[in-house]
Amino acid sequence: MATIWEKHKGYLPALKYVNLTTRSCFRSIRIEGKERIPQDGAVILAPNHCAALMDPLLALVLFDGKPVVFGARSDIFANPKVAKVLRWLRILPIARERNGLSEVAKNFDTFKEIIDCLDHEVPFCLYPEGTHNPEREMLPVKKGIFRIAKMAQEQLGVPVRIVPVGVNYEYFFHGQGRIIIRVGEPMEIGEEFAKREGQTESEIYRDLCTTLRDHDMALIGAEQPRRHGSLVLRVLLALLSLPLFAICTVGSLLIWLPRMIIMHRMEDKAWSHTVRFVLHFIFPVLWIFHIPFERLTRFYRHLVEDLRRRVI
Repeated sequence: MATIWEKHKGYLPALKYVNLTTRSCFRSIRIEGKERIPQDGAVILAPNHCAALMDPLLALVLFDGKPVVFGARSDIFANPKVAKVLRWLRILPIARERNGLSEVAKNFDTFKEIIDCLDHEVPFCLYPEGTHNPEREMLPVKKGIFRIAKMAQEQLGVPVRIVPVGVNYEYFFHGQGRIIIRVGEPMEIGEEFAKREGQTESEIYRDLCTTLRDHDMALIGAEQPRRHGSLVLRVLLALLSLPLFAICTVGSLLIWLPRMIIMHRMEDKAWSHTVRFVLHFIFPVLWIFHIPFERLTRFYRHLVEDLRRRVI
């Protein structure tokens, strides 16, 4: 692929299946404030990052079929074959200081491609924390996103807007939870610098990082409340649903068992949703079993927790 923003064969049909698979991993995905995303011009998306590759997949759902280019840490591009696939998925490598000066120097080529995307009104998504954190809390925001925006504005001569986004997972490690994606008011980089006239460059970047983090945190919101029904009725439903649960357990074996084995070996549990997505992607015919399996598993888990509280 000559340029990463261009349309290329097979991408859009694949994107539809990817979005469908993403939705299959959750009970619901609700989007609030989508109208705040500018429909034209240079747009940089700045969401919180808490679930590895699942977060970019949710960003694709947010844009509903419109191509989006992403930035990701450069070390996952080490394997040439993987790098080729990642580029086909419109993901660009961004090196961090820990990767060494030689790798950081390659960022200038990446920045040129990012600016080219923005020039052609293709949105760019960058996770400003630099790494994922499976909590309803954000790590400190890095200044790289603002440097890229400032560079793009200077080279293109057009307004560049950074759009805060908060993604709220009902469950970080369990499937079939609810997702709420909230979009905030865009930050136009030229206006943001003008507001801070008189400050040093380091003070401006530090202030912008704090401001973006505050915006994202406000959009993430609190933990989603769980509805409680009659305990007696739920116990009865649990008993009646056991035969269905047994059928779904066997029917979805090729999804839940490999996922359990993979996650047992992985130290970083934030990959839980991503592993689930990959298995759903491979075995779509098993969704009919795995979706009710996970929903019933969650129902039983909550019931046991409530019964335990009642006993205590």
